[in-house]
Amino acid sequence: MMNMVLRLICIGISVIAQQVWASEELVYAVVHKGADYLAVKTEIHAIDPETAERRLVFSDENTPIILVQRLYVFHFPVAGGNKLLARAARRGESIPSPGNAFLYEISTNGSNSFRQIAPVSGTESLGDVFVNSSGTRIGYINRLGQRQFIFVYDVVTGKLAHQIDITDMFLDCFAASIGWLPDSDKIYFSLETGDVHITSEASYSLVGTYLMDETGEHLTKLDPVPALADSPPPETERLIGVLPNGEFVFETMQRKNRPAPGQDQAFFAIVRLSTEPPSVIDISLSAGKKLYSGIQVSYNLSPSGKHLSAAKLPISSSATSNDIWLKDLQTGKERIILSLPAEGLQGPFLGIVGWFDQ
Repeated sequence: MMNMVLRLICIGISVIAQQVWASEELVYAVVHKGADYLAVKTEIHAIDPETAERRLVFSDENTPIILVQRLYVFHFPVAGGNKLLARAARRGESIPSPGNAFLYEISTNGSNSFRQIAPVSGTESLGDVFVNSSGTRIGYINRLGQRQFIFVYDVVTGKLAHQIDITDMFLDCFAASIGWLPDSDKIYFSLETGDVHITSEASYSLVGTYLMDETGEHLTKLDPVPALADSPPPETERLIGVLPNGEFVFETMQRKNRPAPGQDQAFFAIVRLSTEPPSVIDISLSAGKKLYSGIQVSYNLSPSGKHLSAAKLPISSSATSNDIWLKDLQTGKERIILSLPAEGLQGPFLGIVGWFDQ
């Protein structure tokens, strides 16, 4: 049963989110790499989920900056509100760690213009950056002085808003997902770690999903996700978004007690947590078996809560195509909204950036 904190947050989000989106677009990146497997061009496109009409938003091909990409390591931009934010480097310069790396706001009108927000802080190469729903805050995790921090920047001023020491919060866990709750200053993250036999008991006990003020205060661990029918409690959970009505959506690892003949006992399921009445509802894409499982799949909820997009991360050279799946959560209809041929280690590689809302 969900705890009282989760109930109150769900109610708050539901009240705030009573608005109508005039339109929304799914944003994705197409990356091309050269002979050394470094990116030579990254294009950002937006696609209308209703009409499948596409438009080019940004290309770094002829700009003084280049979005940071390496073989099997992709740092896709992120979308918040109508803003597009990215980690990039000055073209032609080496990219040591931290070295030549900056946070940028890049144009969304096809002009290929950009504005530097701030240099990257920390002593290691960044993982994913994340942004709030209005595009006014951008954050990332990095190490500094043998400790681990969440860095939060104000997008408009470029000033460091918060530097949160998460060393003792995470121990040897990692954030399988991280972001802001919609229209909120609260950050969520789902922690995972290695097998119980190869990590500390203290670290393993931290596995789960948390909410925290972006100042680093008021850390709250949510109750574990309930099991689906005929299943024990999920083995893993990863919060991937929140619906406008306040329902939390998780990717979970489930295991059936009595699988049907030919049915896999273990499977990944996307579930939403209903508060009235309290229940867990499976909203998985049936195409899940065609995608890589776990953190190798990128899921994004649209701002209206109508659509769930999914695409596997481009980490395999053996794939024959790159697909983006879209599920209408109101009708249950699923379809491939975009498919690109794979041409080997130079790409093109496809990745989901997020959603614009007008």
